[in-house]
Amino acid sequence: MSNSPIQNPKVDVERVNEIKKASFWVSQVFIIIATVLGVYLAASQGYKQAVQFENMKSYKESYYLQKSLQYELQDNIALLKTYIGKLQNANYYGARNEPLNFYSLVWDNMKFSSATLATPPEFLRQAQGFYRNVAKLHDSIAKSDISVDNGLKQLRIEIDLVEQDLIPGLEKSTQTIKQELSGTDVIL
Repeated sequence: MSNSPIQNPKVDVERVNEIKKASFWVSQVFIIIATVLGVYLAASQGYKQAVQFENMKSYKESYYLQKSLQYELQDNIALLKTYIGKLQNANYYGARNEPLNFYSLVWDNMKFSSATLATPPEFLRQAQGFYRNVAKLHDSIAKSDISVDNGLKQLRIEIDLVEQDLIPGLEKSTQTIKQELSGTDVIL
């Protein structure tokens, strides 16, 4: 071990003088402001992109849900028309009690989909009314609570409501969604 005295580190006089100058502090303030502003702008743009992505995803899910409901209703109308044809056939005695066997995959699974509530409420209400009213009419016809002729008239009214109001409404809604997504990279 040597007995040499500990030397003080040399202080850079130029550096100390630079720190004392106002230009040093002004440049540091601008660096801090630029950093904060840059972080804010990046976060803001990221948030906007996330919201836009979520909206496009919601539109796409809503489009597919409404289109699927539209197709299911069209198929069920065809089944109902077949049932009506059987009821009108005087030689077919089992028609009153024949089950409708509606397709209900979409309707049943809509209760588990977050996109269901993005569907305009009037469409959900009309579809719900259709299913409910047809089931009630079918049951009343089967139990002879109402005459076949009266039941047929009421079933035709239900068909007309769906064909003239609900299905065109769903078609218009899906076309609006399709136009909304036309300028994006979303493929329907």
